[in-house]
Amino acid sequence: MAPSSPCGSVSPATSAAGPWDAPSDVLHLLCSLSTKADLISATTDLRQSLAAEIQMLRGDIGGLQERLEQVENRQEAQSTTVSETAARVETHHNLLITLTRHVEDLENRGRRQNIRIRGLPEGEGSPAELGRILLRLFNFIMGREHTSHIDIERYHRALCPKGPADAPPRDVICFLLRFGVKEEIMRRARERPHIKFEGATVFLYHDVSPITLHTRKALKPLTMALQKNLQYRWLHPFGIQVRTPQGPVTAHNEYELGGFLQALNLPSTTLTAWPDPTAAYASEPPSRSVIHVRGDREGRPYIHLSSCPPAPKKAETLVIRTHVKSGCPPGCGYIPHGLF
Repeated sequence: MAPSSPCGSVSPATSAAGPWDAPSDVLHLLCSLSTKADLISATTDLRQSLAAEIQMLRGDIGGLQERLEQVENRQEAQSTTVSETAARVETHHNLLITLTRHVEDLENRGRRQNIRIRGLPEGEGSPAELGRILLRLFNFIMGREHTSHIDIERYHRALCPKGPADAPPRDVICFLLRFGVKEEIMRRARERPHIKFEGATVFLYHDVSPITLHTRKALKPLTMALQKNLQYRWLHPFGIQVRTPQGPVTAHNEYELGGFLQALNLPSTTLTAWPDPTAAYASEPPSRSVIHVRGDREGRPYIHLSSCPPAPKKAETLVIRTHVKSGCPPGCGYIPHGLF
């Protein structure tokens, strides 16, 4: 007897004579299975879908790669710009240091005939009496009669408020008309370790700019190491020179510091960095300056500069003075019209 189609109807005779009667649901399940054509169609659709998704991913990856290349190019350009900017900043900083040293040298040249006197008691009753005390002091140092004439152009106490009674006296700064006389006074003063004058111990120093004092203070670790067995002296423009049996050794900047320490057999930790003169300006607190143009009794203008430091400090007033001979009283701050 020929077998019947799985999806066809089953006759009662065959069902009765067959060894096993297939359930109708199994036959229905077998009839619902996908055919080869269905599998080929589904596989084709899946392949096309995957191909479309892969193409989209390739496009996204290509876009990311392009953006990554742009970022790398920008980063490279920025790195080059930063390197160039750092080189320019270093160059400008070196130029600023050079200009600062030049200004420092000019200021020191303007002070080269000044003498700063420390320890002189503040017992004078007037500026004229202070001048007579200075005359007696200089003649005492030079070993001359106390009434001998010395040309002192100007003199004054340090421009700071007078302290209490137990505070040290303010320094006296005087300008000698003749440089040779000033050098002779300083040479005689160096020959005496302590100068006793009218019951007080007096010290004489060269008057130098605040930048020079700031730099010398920063070099204190080096000078303390040199004071043990070496003689040194300060140079102008700023520098330091040490006497050695092989000859003088000098240093003016940070580039000469390593060779300077090596020549003197000093460890590199003696001074780790050469002081930056611009730090003397950076350490100053910010201030607000106001310029006023005022007139004197005769109507001639002069500049009045008010410098107001941050609170709670008290405001200070400065008057700009010039060396122009105008015929006005000293200290009036008169500036001719042509200088505006």
